[in-house]
Amino acid sequence: MRKSLSIVCMSLLTVSLMGPLGTAYAGDNPPGNHRQREELRRDQRDLQALRQQRNRELREGDRREAREYNEKIRDKQRELYRDRREIYGDNNGWWGRRDRDRDRD
Repeated sequence: MRKSLSIVCMSLLTVSLMGPLGTAYAGDNPPGNHRQREELRRDQRDLQALRQQRNRELREGDRREAREYNEKIRDKQRELYRDRREIYGDNNGWWGRRDRDRDRD
């Protein structure tokens, strides 16, 4: 009884502490404007559609069409990367964190 009660208490404490952290991160004013974020979501949906079409072409055996879709996918990924960087900034992104982790050894 005592062990289960302590587990419940710790779970409630954890949830009560995590709630404010999540809302503080979300913020009332996300980076970029609504139009930019909507365009980013639309580009992500387009990228997913291109990947599905490429996979469909590969299943049908049309490798030349699949290569063309690969080029379109790469272009769309570059565009998404630029848009994300424009909206959210670099913040010494993923590459910086990875390099920092290597320096610890």
